Amino acid sequence: MGIHVVIQPLAGYGAEVVSPSPGVRQLVAGGEDATFVIQVPARIGALTDTARFARSLAIAAAEFGEWCDAQNRTRAFPHGHFSQEKE
Repeated sequence: MGIHVVIQPLAGYGAEVVSPSPGVRQLVAGGEDATFVIQVPARIGALTDTARFARSLAIAAAEFGEWCDAQNRTRAFPHGHFSQEKE
């Protein structure tokens, strides 16, 4: 059985690389209410596997962001309502 995490971002959510201690780095995404952390497991080959995963996540995230932007540009809003988002 897998674990599925769904995040519906709020304004101010983001992602960053943090260093909680010397020589340790983590990719942290989310906001005050919800975050997820990606870190390198302690096993042989983990750096390569984690680098591959992080790169594929970045590519997929960029593609998803482009799709969201395109949807926002073409979305029809009810009369008198406009998108509150700024590009």
